[in-house]
Amino acid sequence: MKLTFKQIMGAILFAALSSAVINAIIFFIFRGLGIFDETVIDPASKATLTIVPVLISSIIPSIIAGLVFFLFEKYSKNGFKFFTILSIILVLLSLMSPFKIPNVAMGFVVGLNLMHLVVAGNVLFFLNRARKAIA
Repeated sequence: MKLTFKQIMGAILFAALSSAVINAIIFFIFRGLGIFDETVIDPASKATLTIVPVLISSIIPSIIAGLVFFLFEKYSKNGFKFFTILSIILVLLSLMSPFKIPNVAMGFVVGLNLMHLVVAGNVLFFLNRARKAIA
């Protein structure tokens, strides 16, 4: 049995909100430890890392992932399997992006990569849980 759009978006809502909360906690821990400091400037936004981009970057990709999963679910027999493979490939590629920030410390990279893993992990966890609930 396949998930409906409503079921997928319900699971994604939980994934997005839990990712936002967990990543906010990670942000404040790393900020408190002095790892996320004012010395690292994001070349794209020309600003230091604050909580707002952390929250946006936790929620928006989750929603996009839900829409992509819906398409996989609708047009393929093994939607979750294909989506999981794509998710793993994309999250592994995303782990390289923090290294492109000029003058970035390894602790900063670790924190950002941990946040990437949180979002991908939550999306896969909540979608899989929704799949198991209807099986």
